[in-house]
Amino acid sequence: VLERSAADPERRHRIMSNAEVIPVLVRMGLSFFAAFGAIAVWSKSRDGAWIFMVLGAIFYFVDALYETLVIIAVASYDLPIAEGVPLLESVLTGLPPFFLAVGFLVFLIHHRRY
Repeated sequence: VLERSAADPERRHRIMSNAEVIPVLVRMGLSFFAAFGAIAVWSKSRDGAWIFMVLGAIFYFVDALYETLVIIAVASYDLPIAEGVPLLESVLTGLPPFFLAVGFLVFLIHHRRY
């Protein structure tokens, strides 16, 4: 399991193995294509449900990008902490599923049939 903290000195100076690099590259590549497609959809659609889905894809890419920066020790999740909970990590991890859930709910509300 990859640790998300760049504060660990052993983690900072350790060379990543292929088993660690491949999932990071796959996540970055797929989240990039999802965000790229989401931006293309955003320019064509003004539907509220699609806007939330697009935001979910974009924040998924931001989370993947920031996690990659943490893994290579350029950034850290140690920034604001509230009662032992890293806020930045919590927000970046929670926003994509939140926006996707809101997008699905908006779609269901707009397309209900009586």
